[in-house]
Amino acid sequence: MQGLVLYPDGHYRLEEVPEPKIGENPFTPHDVLIEVAFCGICGSDVHKWKDRNRKGLSGPPQPVVSGHEMSGTVIGVGEAVTDFRPGDRVVGEIVTFYCGKCINCRTGRINICARMNPSDQRIHYRAGGAFAPYAVWPERHLHRLPDSVGLREAVLIEPTAGSFHSLIERMELKPGESLLILGPGARGLILLQIGKAVGASPIIVTGLSRDQSTRLKLARELGADRVVNVEKEDLLEVVKDMTSGVGADVVVENTGSPRAVEETLDLARPGGRILISGGGIRGGVTASLDTRKIIVKELDIKGEISHLWTSWKAAIQLVEQGKVRLEPLLSHVFPLQEWEKAFDLAAESPEALRVALTPR
Repeated sequence: MQGLVLYPDGHYRLEEVPEPKIGENPFTPHDVLIEVAFCGICGSDVHKWKDRNRKGLSGPPQPVVSGHEMSGTVIGVGEAVTDFRPGDRVVGEIVTFYCGKCINCRTGRINICARMNPSDQRIHYRAGGAFAPYAVWPERHLHRLPDSVGLREAVLIEPTAGSFHSLIERMELKPGESLLILGPGARGLILLQIGKAVGASPIIVTGLSRDQSTRLKLARELGADRVVNVEKEDLLEVVKDMTSGVGADVVVENTGSPRAVEETLDLARPGGRILISGGGIRGGVTASLDTRKIIVKELDIKGEISHLWTSWKAAIQLVEQGKVRLEPLLSHVFPLQEWEKAFDLAAESPEALRVALTPR
């Protein structure tokens, strides 16, 4: 079969690779063989391809089929598998490797295993991902899709789980709290919908002039109380006007811009909470933070990475209940053989939200 292989130096190549087999992988005998329907192109995939010389963006230790935003159908199961059978439609978690013994793993925070490098925890770095016709996932990190959720939209459940982890499990967003989302990409629009589902108000989403016609327009349609083109409006004044002059209760930095990271300190109210998440996919960014603002405003600043089992359970329920709409966010689908065109679009087009590849 053909698979899109990521090399240690950060370059990709579509090439012939062996088909994965039950009983011949690290997850045996709890392995599940999946016929891949779609696999989304994450920002981390794009940046490894475009910015391969950036610090923190090294590839896997050996060439491996990449891709982790997977949806597909079970076609085979290992001898110890009890929860899945052929015909089940599934999505799979990224974090499938962890020590199970450190304090984080023992308390359920397997996404930040204290004994493993974050990249080494990921299935598409260690065992092989879903930019291919077939993939193998471990049973305990698969989730069955409800009948009402299609495989096409399900490709965005992974970023939905990550957004739930960010907003609810890390930020503990509450009904009635104001929410400022910096960045209107697919993840920003998922964060918006989760905020709406929780009852946050007002919700403000920011973008640039290039985002005006598609992303900010869709943010309004999905329920944002206010969208802001930061190249044309004073964001701080808008936030103050929308929050009785005090600033936002929760600010989510979702852009990867050092300037946006720095501005979060002014945009959050005294006692507010800030999540820094946008720069991780680029290997991190360096920003200057005024510590006086952190101190005198008693700001809480957190990071986030990946998700937990509970994140996935909640994400699937939100999609099933129609509280998070994913169909409008999958803007383009390309055959696997056109991966370069798809990656270019995902990296550069303001009209693209989430771009996916399909081997079918």
